[in-house]
Order: sequence, then structure tokens, then C-alpha cells
Amino acid sequence: MTIIRSSWGLSWVTGAVAAVTLSTGALAAEPIYTGGEAGSYFGSFGPLAVEVLRKEFFEYEVRTSAGSGENIQQVLRNPRAIGMTQTDVLAYQASQNPTISEQITIIRNDVANECLYAVTTESNAERLGNWGSVTGYARRLRFAMGSEASGSAQTFKLLQSFDENLAQASKVEYMGSTDDAIDAVINGAADIAFFVQFPDPSNARFERLNDAKMVFVPVINRTILRQRFADGERAYVPLEIKVTSAGLLNWQGVEKIVTACTPLAYITGKPDLVTAGSDARLDHEEMIEVLRAAPLGDLQPRAGWFQSMLDDLVEVSEQGLEKALQAVDDAAQSVAQ
Repeated sequence: MTIIRSSWGLSWVTGAVAAVTLSTGALAAEPIYTGGEAGSYFGSFGPLAVEVLRKEFFEYEVRTSAGSGENIQQVLRNPRAIGMTQTDVLAYQASQNPTISEQITIIRNDVANECLYAVTTESNAERLGNWGSVTGYARRLRFAMGSEASGSAQTFKLLQSFDENLAQASKVEYMGSTDDAIDAVINGAADIAFFVQFPDPSNARFERLNDAKMVFVPVINRTILRQRFADGERAYVPLEIKVTSAGLLNWQGVEKIVTACTPLAYITGKPDLVTAGSDARLDHEEMIEVLRAAPLGDLQPRAGWFQSMLDDLVEVSEQGLEKALQAVDDAAQSVAQ
């Protein structure tokens, strides 16, 4: 697995929120904003951060949210809060609001990667075989994804911001959830469902996609991989990931794809936003150091799905990556003609 440890934390970087208390001092606890109750941020990663901090007598609690976009906004409102976000979503919001880089610190972003997926129907497989074809036809395609506040929607907007072909996509529908977006493609109401997720092929969503004989379209091209933010760090890394579990491949689809992935970032407010000389300021600075110093394994889920996911991730060879990127280039050129 390719891991990114960023130096951004040294220099940079909406809705009612239901609290789920994981600490004994509920009134004194600071929040860790995650995502929905069914999501991995809330159920798997957030509690581990709470556990690491509690060992050093810090009181934090996991709270639900609408996802990466809201988590960034919550940290902007409360600099002592912790937020979990896709690194590319943070980069996108910072590009839209430069003051974000002055207010937010990335504590670390080496714990896990989330990957970019696009799916379409089997009947579209030949015409939409890779991201070059998708961007080439973008103006006419119907895209579906989760809510506009979701990390997936924010990622899509970032991709549009540097891809002039994808920027022409005007038939973009934001839906209640990623599963709703997938349903729209299955039912013929959309051509492409786009989402960002941990590459866990045992997840029920992947089982459903395979049962519906959906085609996975790798979301990768040279422009995506060239994206750099703050101190030259990459926003995306190419990984070979599984899209089906053993025994689930019941048609002529693929077992693995090479797609772009973005790190999960743990963010908080810059210490100088907390009153100088106060206990709160000292605690905030020490909290950052505690999380940065924590062994990687203490922040990674011990569950079988996560460990299996790590085992399945493969760093793409230079030759394999070039072959995939050339196919994308050829497809984009073919559509343009």
C-alpha cells in the first residue's frame, strides 16, 4: 500500500450534528467530526483516535456529520475540533477559499487511502471503457452522485476545476446517497455514478454492483496524477485495487482496476487560533503531537475488512501505469475525432 505522510500539517492545509459520546466527560469533550453513522470514519477510524487521545487524558467524542465538506467547516468554526476529510476535498475547498490554509492544520494523512470510482452499465462498457472516454463524452453524459455536501461531490468538482472536458458536464444530479446514484444508473436514469470509498470489495455496495453486472471505470489520467498541493505533495496516488471479492465475479467484468486514490486526512485548527498561554492552547498543541506520534497501527482498524484491504492494495509498476495512462490518452483522442 502506498502511504503518504504529508508535511502540510506544519504549514497548511452543513446541518444539525448528532453527538455520539465515546468519553466519560461528555460536557468537556471536544468533537471529532466524521460522517454518517454507517460510514467508516464514524464507526472505525474515529473511535481509534478517541482511544489514542484518551490514553493521554484528552477527552474527545465522535460526532456524525454530512461528510468531508462539513467536517472542514466545523473545524473552521471550532479550531479545537478534529475533522476527518479526504485530502482532495480539503485541497478543493482551500482553492475556493484561501483563508482555509491560514486556519487549518493537517495532523496527519498517512493512515489510509480512499479511491475514486465510476460505474456504468454493461451496455456502455465498450464506449466508456476508461476515464478518457468519460471526459470525452462528458458534455452529453448524465452523472449521478451523493449529496452536494458529500466528499464524492466535492471530489468531482475538483476534477472539473482542472479538466476542461469534464468541466463541460452539465447533467450532474446530486442525490440522497451513493446508493441512490447507483440505482439511477441501474434504472437508466443516469449514465455514470461517481463515488469515493475505501477499496473494500467485501463491502455490500461492491457486492450489489457486481450482482447488477455494473462496469467499473477507472478514474485516472495524467492530469489527475499531476495535481500537487502545498509543498508539492500529491493529491492522488495510483493504486491497483480489487473491485470484487472471491466468488462474486459472475460475468465478464474485471477483478481489479488501476484508479486514483486520495489520503484520509485528520485536520484541526492552527494552534495560534487558540488563546496564547492558556491551558486550552497547550492542550491543543499537545493533542496534535500525540496524534502525530501515534503508531500507524493504533489508528488503523483491526477489523478483517481493513486488513484484507491492505493486503489487496498494490502499488502500480511504472510500466503498468504508463500502459493504463496511454489507453486513457488514446480513448480521449478517439472521442475528440
